[in-house]
Amino acid sequence: MKTYLAYVYKDPDSAFGVSFPDLPGCYGAGDTYDEAIANAKVSLREYAEAMDDDGKDMPAPRTHGDLAANATEKIEMAKAAFIIEVPLVFGGTSKRINVSLDAGILEVIDAFVKEAGTTRSAFLAEVAFAKIKESMRVVRAITKSKRRVRGNLVPA
Repeated sequence: MKTYLAYVYKDPDSAFGVSFPDLPGCYGAGDTYDEAIANAKVSLREYAEAMDDDGKDMPAPRTHGDLAANATEKIEMAKAAFIIEVPLVFGGTSKRINVSLDAGILEVIDAFVKEAGTTRSAFLAEVAFAKIKESMRVVRAITKSKRRVRGNLVPA
């Protein structure tokens, strides 16, 4: 899965804004951080779909080091409240897979999905996506000075 770096901007009394330095014209915004990130993910997916429709490949994502080595990007990095990683996720296509689970865990999952009125596949996909999202969440309390000390890159 490709992951693109994005700048998150937040000024006092403004909405959150997200821009992708590798993808001109690809933006996200929202009144809350979560809304802005969700919109940025949609924008990223739609940008990739438009590129594909035009018969073009997505540009390779640059690394944090690549961006920091570019004078213009270095200025943008300093303006951003956060720098995050946004995964390019396509949805809507199911693929059958085989997985092995402990029989006891499977029994609990099956009881849960029956009660919840969903399917085993939907449950496992939702849990997997939630875990991925959790592991990529930005620690909002990091100040700019701490962020610089830690290398300026914070996972979303």
